[in-house]
Amino acid sequence: KIRMYSVKDFGYIIHEFDPWFNFRTTEYLAENGASKFFKWYDYKSWYPIGRPIGTTIFPGMQFTGVWIWKALKWVPVITLDIPLPKFVYQWYKSFKARLSRRGWIHLPPLPKNPNFGPMSLNDVCVLIPAWFGSIASAFCGLLTYEVSRSINAAIVAIGIMAIIPGHLMRSMAGEFDNEAVAMSIICSTFWLWLRSVRTPSSWPVGLLAGLSYYYMVATWGGYIFVLNLIGVHALVLVGLGRFNSGVYKAYTIFYVLGTFLAMQVPVVGWTPLRSLEQMGPLGVFLGYQVLAVCDATRRSRNLSVWQFVRFRISAFMALGVGLVVAVAVLAPMGFFGPLSSRIRALFVQHTRTGNPLVDSVAEHQPASAAAYKHYLHMPLDYCFLGSLVCLFNRNNGCYFAALYGLVAFFFSGKMSRLVLICAPITSVMAGVWFGFAIDLLVETTLLLLGKEGPKMVTDGTKSTATTATEQSGGNKDAKGSKKSSKKAEDDGKSKRAKKNDSRSLADWPLEEYEEERRPGGIAQAKLMSKSFVLGLFPESAQQARRKCVQRYHDPIFRLALWLLLIFYLFFMSSFPQSVKGFLEYCDSNARSMSNAMVKFKAQGGRIIDDHWVGYNWIDKNTPQDSRIMAWWDYG
Repeated sequence: KIRMYSVKDFGYIIHEFDPWFNFRTTEYLAENGASKFFKWYDYKSWYPIGRPIGTTIFPGMQFTGVWIWKALKWVPVITLDIPLPKFVYQWYKSFKARLSRRGWIHLPPLPKNPNFGPMSLNDVCVLIPAWFGSIASAFCGLLTYEVSRSINAAIVAIGIMAIIPGHLMRSMAGEFDNEAVAMSIICSTFWLWLRSVRTPSSWPVGLLAGLSYYYMVATWGGYIFVLNLIGVHALVLVGLGRFNSGVYKAYTIFYVLGTFLAMQVPVVGWTPLRSLEQMGPLGVFLGYQVLAVCDATRRSRNLSVWQFVRFRISAFMALGVGLVVAVAVLAPMGFFGPLSSRIRALFVQHTRTGNPLVDSVAEHQPASAAAYKHYLHMPLDYCFLGSLVCLFNRNNGCYFAALYGLVAFFFSGKMSRLVLICAPITSVMAGVWFGFAIDLLVETTLLLLGKEGPKMVTDGTKSTATTATEQSGGNKDAKGSKKSSKKAEDDGKSKRAKKNDSRSLADWPLEEYEEERRPGGIAQAKLMSKSFVLGLFPESAQQARRKCVQRYHDPIFRLALWLLLIFYLFFMSSFPQSVKGFLEYCDSNARSMSNAMVKFKAQGGRIIDDHWVGYNWIDKNTPQDSRIMAWWDYG
């Protein structure tokens, strides 16, 4: 509903300038097919030069519109009668009115006679931003779940992403622009990537991540952001000692499949292997191959720790020499392309990129603090609290969220239009915090009702609290690697039993992301550091720490914390008023963003349609090959 104001006020009309061009290319694709579309030279664009459409646009959105339009042709006209008692509609109406006074103004209506059937291509293109805005919200919730493992956090993130102005700005009905579809693909690609590296046995999901990335490449030039962020995350996992065969397979499948398919998009071509801004992920891919070869050699030759370390150093030195030779040979031949003007704009002053078209666009100016507050509003205030929650739940998703936040806020600070990519991570982090608070309230209530609480499990030097579900193997993904993990742990214990200083390392249980004790690397160094630090504390201090954890899970303590939180939220803080203000603010922004350029609402609600009438007059009273001279961003 919040995305449909423009349809309600003006009808099914495409907005602004780029969306009109996108709709025109979609019409051509629907009428002439893909073959002619990719060979189409449009003499009406970039006049008088003209424009080769197939090699200058990202066609994913156009194909999406045509596919949906054709699919709807097969849907018969259906009208459903939903027989609900009259008092249900009356009760729901009064219920909505009460919530509306508290700011909850976008509850869906109860359908009476919903109908389905074919739609015109124009109507499909008008509604695609609203449809994909909802899809992006759903994928943002899945991404949040992968970070927090909390269903409540996911639900809250879906609600925030659905109405946050930073997302509404590109997902209002009629805004038929690339970002409208791309935001949902960004969230889906990130979610699938995190799902593929959750456990060593999750790597087959990398295939879906590669396909989603291909869809992203075909839709928006922002695919470079997606590729580099996943590449950086894959590199950070190595630096954190979280590399394993599952992560290797997931990234290899994602990169090989995604890059191969991306090269089939005409506007991209060989760019993934030649563009400087995409060399980083390629380097990570090559490094992963070296790490995999080193691990295979360690197992086949049964190398000791120091032999393995020396072999790995030698292998990376060989890789470095090979890369230097390759660059020395290919660079003079002009194989590598320069950074694009838009990428340069992220690192230099926006008026000095060397491209006058890029320099002249207001959206390429740096974002201000007011812009962040305008587009991200209240959820931005809770991102820090969400980050604190992630500090105590350091899974692969949490590290990815940290990287996403740093990269998104850095680059959006350089180019204001990129505030758009801050909307998902802001929704995620705010959802993590609110999900944590809701989980605390819900779990406390369930404990009071008799649910079995977490039990302390002491395993060697590590003490953790687990639920009954986790103790019985509730994590389905962990089951796949349980046998290999047990065997690897037993092998590690037997091999390290000879060294007194290594016995404590084998006592640490394998984490969710681990499949074996990898010797001679960062993972082993981290365990040695943990064991050393814990060894500095006397047993009495460790017992006191375990008692504190037990007390936190005590129902009486949780009840007191529950009552304190409820009292603070609803009687001391301004949280209810802040939520109401945020909802009303989002609604106000949605109404202002719904104005089409050819029609808009003036003060008092009067609709000004002079442009619409003028364009229709030109269409009916001038020859089809007339040149109508106009100036806007890209001429």
